[in-house]
Amino acid sequence: MRKDERDIYFYDVMSQSWHRKFKGIKPFPHRVLVDAIESLYKADKAYVINSKKQAIYIADMLIHADRCEMLIGYSDTLAADPTFTDWLAKKRRTEKKVGDEGLEHSAHVIWRYDNSANDQKCPFLLESATGIPSSKVQAFFNRMLRIVSIATNKFQVDDPEAKKDKNGNFLKIKTRPIIELVGHPSTAFLKDLKQGSLQEVELFTQKQKGKIWDAQGRVLEEKASITIKPNPSKIVPKAKALLDGFVPTSANAYEFARIKFKTPSDVSRTVSVLSQNYSLLTGNLYVRKERIEGIGDNLPTAFEKIYTKIIAKMKALLE
Repeated sequence: MRKDERDIYFYDVMSQSWHRKFKGIKPFPHRVLVDAIESLYKADKAYVINSKKQAIYIADMLIHADRCEMLIGYSDTLAADPTFTDWLAKKRRTEKKVGDEGLEHSAHVIWRYDNSANDQKCPFLLESATGIPSSKVQAFFNRMLRIVSIATNKFQVDDPEAKKDKNGNFLKIKTRPIIELVGHPSTAFLKDLKQGSLQEVELFTQKQKGKIWDAQGRVLEEKASITIKPNPSKIVPKAKALLDGFVPTSANAYEFARIKFKTPSDVSRTVSVLSQNYSLLTGNLYVRKERIEGIGDNLPTAFEKIYTKIIAKMKALLE
């Protein structure tokens, strides 16, 4: 990425509530999740450091009535020492890292929930940055929410079985909120599906995930699936036209689809999507992105605080 521009990826963030026993618990509003993450940020606990001393953390965070703005940092201690060169002048220099220093990168985030009661999927913008893909951001936020759910009663709900304690009071159970980022399908993805050829589709559901399958409780269901392939004895249409005939209509029984297809240039691709609307579930491949410019001519790879020019351009993408 050049020093005077940034790429912004488009996602939706979905809120869920998890409990090992009870299914279908109402999700918490996004503002409640944001407030929980902010409590760790204010306590200087919004970070994760692995055994290699690589760190992902919230560098800055601002909460508004309709949205949350964040700056997520990543310190990569395993990165090589950076080398700079003035090729025409035949000059080169290497900057040595000191101690546990890591090369730092940061990504701006906008999580827009519009109001404090909204628990439906919400727009989520993520700036492209080395070492901070959407999968890592999702895992990081879920780690933060898990910490809060264990340490506090913030995510308690009434016992679905309406049990009472010895004093006649209704019991409460602890739940764990989980967020999931699903990418907006790019025009390139839809174009490749429309012009490409389908190889295989796995429709699957995780509605019974965790269900015990044996008498001893040693085996649990992970997913239930069905695999579909084109009929070799029939002339079939291009991938998108063929998929539209059965994937969206299967969403009630199989909410996810794993699609294998070949692009018009004969490149094999595998993508996982939501069956209902082809929203992307993994990675940045085929996720819609927009490039923002006019934000400065010498931007670094990381910031200490939210950079207002970048956030302003990102906000404009949501209007």
